[in-house]
Amino acid sequence: MGTWSDISSTVESGDIFLFHGPGPESEIIEDIDGTAFSHVAMGVRLPGHEQPLLWTSDEITTLRDQIDHGERSGVHLLDARSVFELCMKRKYGKDQHYRFAWRRLHTQRNQTFMNALENFMRDLDGRAFPSLEQMALHFAEGKMDIGTNTRTFYCSELATDTYVHLNLLPADTLINSLSPGDFSSSFSLPLQDNASLDDEVWFTL
Repeated sequence: MGTWSDISSTVESGDIFLFHGPGPESEIIEDIDGTAFSHVAMGVRLPGHEQPLLWTSDEITTLRDQIDHGERSGVHLLDARSVFELCMKRKYGKDQHYRFAWRRLHTQRNQTFMNALENFMRDLDGRAFPSLEQMALHFAEGKMDIGTNTRTFYCSELATDTYVHLNLLPADTLINSLSPGDFSSSFSLPLQDNASLDDEVWFTL
């Protein structure tokens, strides 16, 4: 078990962050998925930002988007530590709290990679987070190999689509075919171009 201070200086663009949430909705996702994780986000390291950022789709409305500087739910680029701090402030039962894990991505992060990432983030920033009904439908369709529209994104749809656009996943990957747990080491993502992910490193703030 490490701390955010231990790992933050080594986080790179494309790294995966997994969240274990103690709330009722998180527990439902984890039970259906059969893993310890209900949320996935992607680390981003950009010039001009000393600290790592998180590329994520969620219902957070109180943190400033680092692309358009708005405060709204949906797809946004947020300060990573602020996201973790906000999660830890959420009150649940005694000894129930969020837990976080980091998976380092090994790949060639050349200028083409970074340009593709920044262009993709600008294109998708601000997309809406789906309703619970929409999310359930997207998830069910994905498990039946049925594609979905891209007007809204939940967390693993965003992570999947981003990996596809970075050529880390095959181009024909359905963005709603993967769930948060699929980004854990319990499953084997079909990564391309010799890319690989380390096992989870659990950390606290």
